[in-house]
Amino acid sequence: MLNKYKAAYARPGTSAFSAAGFVFRFSIAVYPIALVLIISGRTGEYGFAGVLSGCYVIGGALGNPLAGTLVDRLGQHRVLPPYLLAHLASTIVLAGLIAGHAALWTLPVPAAAMGFTFLNVGALVRARWSFFWPGDAPQRSTGYSIESTLDELIFVLGPLAGTILATQTDPLVTLGFALVMVAIGSVWLTRQRSSEPPVVTRIAGQRRAFALRSKGMLLISLVMVSVGGTFGSVEVVMVAFCGQHGQRSSSGWVVACFALGSGLAGLLYGARHWRSPLLVRFVLAASVFALLPLLTFVPDRVPELALCIALVGLGTAPTLIAAFGLVDAIVPSEALTEGLTWIGTGLSVGYGVGAAVGGGFADVHGARVAFWIPVGCAMSAGVLAWCLFARLDGSLRATSAQPAVPGVPMAAGGQMIDNRPL
Repeated sequence: MLNKYKAAYARPGTSAFSAAGFVFRFSIAVYPIALVLIISGRTGEYGFAGVLSGCYVIGGALGNPLAGTLVDRLGQHRVLPPYLLAHLASTIVLAGLIAGHAALWTLPVPAAAMGFTFLNVGALVRARWSFFWPGDAPQRSTGYSIESTLDELIFVLGPLAGTILATQTDPLVTLGFALVMVAIGSVWLTRQRSSEPPVVTRIAGQRRAFALRSKGMLLISLVMVSVGGTFGSVEVVMVAFCGQHGQRSSSGWVVACFALGSGLAGLLYGARHWRSPLLVRFVLAASVFALLPLLTFVPDRVPELALCIALVGLGTAPTLIAAFGLVDAIVPSEALTEGLTWIGTGLSVGYGVGAAVGGGFADVHGARVAFWIPVGCAMSAGVLAWCLFARLDGSLRATSAQPAVPGVPMAAGGQMIDNRPL
């Protein structure tokens, strides 16, 4: 297993852009829980806290497709600096309003602007893996798995850092910490021009490629909306559960247990050579993901919740890794960054809605009843995944010889299926 991961980092510059991406997107896991803890600590309620966190995430959902298209057209080094400046400005405005105890209705717009200007770093880094290891290189598959595992590590460490800073210091320190991480990661990644994918020159008269035109791409995005709804609602409801049991400071490590379970599953999943078709693996992973949240009804105490939520997390990484693999298979190469971004967009839309609805239900009905929200979202993800299977089964039937997820599908004779829209 270690040799497989070591081979992925063999090319000079690989570890540098992967590390820069890790630092850059660390704040993804800090911002949402920081906003929930800051607002709930001041108002004593989780409804508006969930709404504000949702505004931030939905802002990202609206901005990421545009940013992904700009990156495909202009290149990463031209898009990263202006987005960083805009993100700095919007975050400082929000922090100033919170510090000045401004009316709550003034907060959603700058929170949404924060999300709108926060680039989908995972898509940028995965595009670099694709550029470094083109075609059917197994290192490309392993690289995608590495990034998914790093995502989960971020969601282990991020909530812990955010909770400690928000509960043990001035809550605004949390936003400052996240902002510094974004700035360092953005500048570091921008300077790495050698690993940046080149802009694909479009032939005169050729139709411009857009990811959503690819067969199945819309359904994949809808599955991700449901998956994101599960994330957003379960995170806010877990925080509410801890608060309603008098252990608000435990929120961070309970949320981290979800990512810990997912990260473990991602490591094991990415290290194995899979022979079953990619689409089949995606559907099976999504089906497991759909059922595991039922475990949230078992615990009566915070430690029991942490254990159950770690088990729930086991279904997450395999579903996301397979989803990235499907996008890589069906989206044209000149729109790959945009296509990868749509996964993040779907997750963001679902997260925002799920956080708002979950927080409202937790306020009115209590956390135990509110767990029905993530359960419903997860089950809808499973149903939509089966719809995607029916849509793509004929198109991707020949993927059984594909290397470890997520990679480029291979036909039965060992030839790569090209990335034209199916």
